[in-house]
Amino acid sequence: MAMSRFTCFMVLSVAFVLSGCGHSQTSRIALVSFGDLEGKAIPDNPDGPLRQGVTTSGAGGAKYYLSDAVREALKDTEYDTLVNVEVTAETGLLVWSNTLAVRGTALNSKKLEQSGGPK
Repeated sequence: MAMSRFTCFMVLSVAFVLSGCGHSQTSRIALVSFGDLEGKAIPDNPDGPLRQGVTTSGAGGAKYYLSDAVREALKDTEYDTLVNVEVTAETGLLVWSNTLAVRGTALNSKKLEQSGGPK
């Protein structure tokens, strides 16, 4: 039994939509902070916990922000800074399926030592 062109088109269209045809890109950022880092020394090997956060563009909008993902990662903690951050942006066929995820080592800027540089 042969499929009609329309049926074949519909099956391929549904398969295309469900598979996504998305794209993923990962980047590295050294530091993202909401704290006061002026004059502070960032440790070479931070020992804070690994935190992660995600933000989505949501229905009706094509915008998502790095700051929202970082706030999500640091929410309900004493930390205000992420170092050695991995940022992953994923796009999908539908705009509201776009996501931005961050993952990095958390630090509290209030507990960092002052640097010994020139004053």
